[in-house]
Amino acid sequence: MNTSIPDFEVPRERTDWSEAETSALPLVNPDLALPFFSVCIVVRDRPELLKKAVASVLENSFGDFELVIVDDGSAIPVTEVLAPHPYSADPRVRVFRQGQHGISTARNHALKVAKGAFITVLDSDDELASNALRLLHDFLIATSSLWVYADYQEMWDEVCRLIRLPEYRSAQSMLRGILTRPRLPFKHSGMTIQRDLLLSMGGYDESLRLFEDIDLVLRGLRGGIQPRRLAEPIVRYHWHDGNVTRQRRLHGISIWFQLIDLHRPTRVPGGNARMKMVRAAGELGKWLVRLGG
Repeated sequence: MNTSIPDFEVPRERTDWSEAETSALPLVNPDLALPFFSVCIVVRDRPELLKKAVASVLENSFGDFELVIVDDGSAIPVTEVLAPHPYSADPRVRVFRQGQHGISTARNHALKVAKGAFITVLDSDDELASNALRLLHDFLIATSSLWVYADYQEMWDEVCRLIRLPEYRSAQSMLRGILTRPRLPFKHSGMTIQRDLLLSMGGYDESLRLFEDIDLVLRGLRGGIQPRRLAEPIVRYHWHDGNVTRQRRLHGISIWFQLIDLHRPTRVPGGNARMKMVRAAGELGKWLVRLGG
């Protein structure tokens, strides 16, 4: 469908979720030591996309949040990118700068400085729906979930497509789904995790330059933690020339093979070879689609 959603607000169709399977600005309220959400963005050299992402967070209808931005050594510092805009003075925005240490280190930096009860991940080239945090808050409260993933919208040129993600009955079935499906059954951007849980897991694996998000989810699933699906598109994902893994697809396949060796269930028909064949075909297919686009 063609995009015509200026505010990107998700219509709320359900309310009974129980039936559904180094500088920083201060917080908006100095007495609020623990906001409900820390929306965490890590970025390097995406100034125009970042401004849209930041604006989408600050326009949310649910106000109990902070926005943590970790600048991973951008050529133009994030503080300079945001300075001309009104939201640069928003006290909910906290900006931290580090050298070019990579995305996993930047994500852990954000986790370390975040104060929210829940971490909501937002990629720097994505936008958050204006009612996303309200939907997440109500879902978390109603279901007592510690980890949530959500549907999303995918933008390619001027076409907007709704992506509905699958639900799983168990952590083991979701783990198998991640390793065997050509397309990931979750999106990291928009994923929301209890901060204490994420800290107890050790955060992201800083040895990984790609797919640190996939490794995190697989580790959680192996530990018996099952994320809950929020059946609402809370993030708008933009395809563009700078999307991660376009130029590093072959390297990504080798990392996928490492993840399969590390995380695969012990009893899966076909074993490693079948999983690796599916993943390699999926990654190469994405690369060919991008070349054709």
